[in-house]
Amino acid sequence: MSLEPIPKHIEEGAVARANARHKAALDAKADPDSVVARISAAAEAAGLKDKLTERGVLQESKEKRYIDSLAKDKAKLTPPDGAKPISAFWSHGIEHPDAPKNYDGIPFLSQRFIAEEWAAQQNKTNPGSAQTLETIQGGRELDNMFLWEPEVIEALGGADAGFGPGYAKAKWDEISATYGGLAEGRVNVFADTGNTRAVLYQKELGTLRGNENVGLHNIHFVYEAPRSWPEVTRTEAGTNTVRAVAQYDNKDLPHYIDPQGFAADTPEARKAKIDSLLVGVAQAQRQAQEQSPAPAPAVEAAEQQATPKAEQQATPKGPAAPLWQMGFQQPQTITRPKRSGPASVAGAPGAPPLAPRPLATGMDGPA
Repeated sequence: MSLEPIPKHIEEGAVARANARHKAALDAKADPDSVVARISAAAEAAGLKDKLTERGVLQESKEKRYIDSLAKDKAKLTPPDGAKPISAFWSHGIEHPDAPKNYDGIPFLSQRFIAEEWAAQQNKTNPGSAQTLETIQGGRELDNMFLWEPEVIEALGGADAGFGPGYAKAKWDEISATYGGLAEGRVNVFADTGNTRAVLYQKELGTLRGNENVGLHNIHFVYEAPRSWPEVTRTEAGTNTVRAVAQYDNKDLPHYIDPQGFAADTPEARKAKIDSLLVGVAQAQRQAQEQSPAPAPAVEAAEQQATPKAEQQATPKGPAAPLWQMGFQQPQTITRPKRSGPASVAGAPGAPPLAPRPLATGMDGPA
């Protein structure tokens, strides 16, 4: 991934965070029992016990019950009353000589730490104005369980105790969807596109589009569309709106746009491609919303952006300026639709296959 330069103070802070996290992961691998002890203590504090069969055989451990509930616990992912932070999402990362090496031996700086440092800088000048999943209570707690590490999974009992292949990814899928469903107003995406192998594309963007308090119009990518794309593709298929729906890496999956092929099409074909993509997503969301009495302004907004008026359609705007060019200042205006429900909803009481994450391919964690 080749992205525009990151401001030095953000870069330095992100690298420091990445190295601190790497050390914490090594400590967890060396002493997984201490991690399990923390999870056990949290489960007991929540009043959870092992679930046994009538014959006294362990059916589900208190640790698993706690982790399962944590991934869906809205209360632990809801900002304090009155706080309206911009929620950040992230995916993949960049090679960086001072970052920890990934499993392919490449120094790799995850966008997670860039997003976290951005949020930290925002909160210095405007407390409570920015957050990432890993900086809010529920995400921070799940992150500190180190479920990606095989040693921790084994210490929890492994597959025999319900911690089988894919468990870590499933829990991060769930908590990511919960986090996205609670976002409000503008959200910032630390990526240039959504890769089909990443949770960002698989779960989060769809959740944000369908979230009536966010919607398609409030999804903003921090980075410009890839510079390797032809200019016409960057201008027409590199807008925030299109990138929040499309994918550009797998022709065998829905919503695919071939950056090179798109540029070779006629203007009419390009317009039809984007209209079809956006209207199709909007219609799918409407069908899903029809199962619920709640209104779906996010879907209506998507259709308004995607559907031509009777005789005229606005020319697609080019990609927005990257966040770096905004100096990391809090936007002066934020679109925040009114909540349609309570500000906080409590969760349940208490609160790829399982293998090292292939960081170099973009699967570097929950997003």
